[in-house]
Amino acid sequence: MPEEVVQAAKDLRASKIIPVHWGKFSLGQHAWDEPIIRVTKEAKEKNVNILHPMIGEEVNLNQTKVFSKWWEGVK
Repeated sequence: MPEEVVQAAKDLRASKIIPVHWGKFSLGQHAWDEPIIRVTKEAKEKNVNILHPMIGEEVNLNQTKVFSKWWEGVK
């Protein structure tokens, strides 16, 4: 569950998380963007640094970058 991902990050004292396996295929019984909505909400509430690049976007883990909530513009 998305909320458990955030708790696991806190338990492991991770400096940041990158949720994966949530937006490439619509295979679940929920909306395709529900997992990222839930995990970003929980990360914000628990002050966990979350990276959510667009599919295929390069990420440099040594730099600080604010990623857009790109999934909000997808229909």
